[in-house]
Amino acid sequence: MSKRKLAKNAGSMSLAVFISRILGLVRDIVMTSFFGTSYVADAFQVAYQIPNLLRKLFGEGALSAAFVPIYNEVGIKKGRKYQVNFAINVLSLLSLALLILSGLGILLAPLIVRVLAPGFGEQTYLLTLKLTRIMFPYLFLIGLSSTLIAILNSHDYFFLPGLTSAFLNIGMVGSLALYILLKDAQTVEQQVTVWSYGVVIGGVLQTIVNFPLLKRLGYRFRLNFSLAAGGLKAVWQRFLPGVWGLAIRQVNLAVDLILASTLATGSIAALNYGNRLMQLPLGIFGITAGVVALPAFSRYFAQKKWETLADELRFSIISLSLIMLPVTAILAGLGKDIIRVIFMRGAFGQHSLDMTNAALVFYSLGLVFYGLNRLIIPIYYANKDTKTPVKISAFIVVINISLNIIFMKFLQHAGLALATSVSALIQFGVLLMFLRKKIPQIRIPSMKKSIAKILLISLFIFAFLSLANYYYL
Repeated sequence: MSKRKLAKNAGSMSLAVFISRILGLVRDIVMTSFFGTSYVADAFQVAYQIPNLLRKLFGEGALSAAFVPIYNEVGIKKGRKYQVNFAINVLSLLSLALLILSGLGILLAPLIVRVLAPGFGEQTYLLTLKLTRIMFPYLFLIGLSSTLIAILNSHDYFFLPGLTSAFLNIGMVGSLALYILLKDAQTVEQQVTVWSYGVVIGGVLQTIVNFPLLKRLGYRFRLNFSLAAGGLKAVWQRFLPGVWGLAIRQVNLAVDLILASTLATGSIAALNYGNRLMQLPLGIFGITAGVVALPAFSRYFAQKKWETLADELRFSIISLSLIMLPVTAILAGLGKDIIRVIFMRGAFGQHSLDMTNAALVFYSLGLVFYGLNRLIIPIYYANKDTKTPVKISAFIVVINISLNIIFMKFLQHAGLALATSVSALIQFGVLLMFLRKKIPQIRIPSMKKSIAKILLISLFIFAFLSLANYYYL
C-alpha cells in the first residue's frame, strides 16, 4: 500500500470517526446534563464498562489482531471464496462464544458488580446491577460488529465501518428522547434505565449497518461450526496469547473502577467524562492510524518487505505526534473552558466541572502514547509474536497499579488518570525497544529531530494558551 493510499484510507476513516465522535459528544452532553457526576452516573459507567471489558478481548482487540493477518493471507493464497468461508466459520464460532458469555454475565452480575465496585453503597449497587443485566447483551452485538468491521477494513472499506459508533449514539440519545416525549413523570433512575436499553438498540444498529458491504464482497450469512477448518488453528494460536495480553491490560481498567468506587461520589463519572474528551482526538487520529495500518503491515510481513514496513511505521509515528502533541497542549491549556462550554448545564455544575477537568488534564498527558501503542502492538501480532506484548502488558499492569496507589493519595481520582498516562509512556518505550530488536530497519534517530520540533511547538502552544487563559479568559 502506497503512502498516498494509506493517507487516503486514514483520511476516509478519520472523517467517518469524526462524525461518530461528534455524535458521541452529543451523547455525552445529554448524559452530563441529565446525570452529572451523581451516583446514577457512576452506576451507569460501571454497568457499561463490564461488557466493554470483554468486548475489547473478543471485538476489536485480540481476536481482530489474530484474525486479520490470517484472513489476508488466506485471501492472497487461496482466493476470495475460500477467504469468505474461513471468515464465516470464525464468525459462527464467535457468535456462539459471545452468546454463552452474555448469558453467564447476566447470571453472575451480582458477583461481578460487587467485585468491580466494592465501594458502592446499597442504592448505587442495586441500580448498577439492574443496568448491568440490561446491557450485557451488548457484548454479543459489539463483538460481532467489531469482527465484521475488521473484515471490511481488510478490503479497504473504511468510511462506513468508521460510522458504526454513530449508531450506538443514535440508539442511546434516540431512546431517551422518545421516552421523554411519551412519558411526563420520570425519575432519574427511570431515565438511566431507558438510556441503558438504548445501548442495546444501538448495538443492533451497529451490527446490521455492515451487511450491505459484506454482501457486496460475497458474504451470505450461514452457520458453520467446523473446528478443523484451515486457518482456524492459526487464529486460535495467535488469539490465546493475545487475549491473555489484553486480559492483563483490562486488569488496569478493573483496578481503576475498584479504586475509584472507594473515592467520592462522581469520581467514576468524572474519570469517564475526562477520558471521553481525550478519546475524541484519539479516536479520530490515533486509533484510526492503527486500524488503517494493520492490514498494510500484515501484507508487508507476508511479503517480507521490512524496509517498507519500517518506513511506513516512521511516517505513522511522526504523523501521529504532529497531531497528538499540539492537541495535548490545547487540552491541558484550555481544558476547563472546553468542559464549561460542552458540558456545563443541567445536573453538571461547578463541582462536576472541577472533577472532570482534573481527570482530563492528566489523561491528556498520555494522549500521544495511547495512539502510538495502538499503532505498534498490532505489528507484533502481524509478525506472529504474541508473547512479547503479553509480557510487556504484565509489566505495565504492575507499574500502573503501583502508580495508582501512590498518585490517588495526593490527587484522588486525578491520580488514576496520571498513572494511566505515565504507564502509557513506559509501555511505548518498552514496545519500541523490543520491536527494534526484531526489525533493525526501524531507526529511532531518524525520528528524533522531527519529534523534538513538534514537542517544542506544542510547549509553546501550551504556554501561550495558559497565559491567554490567565489574563484574558
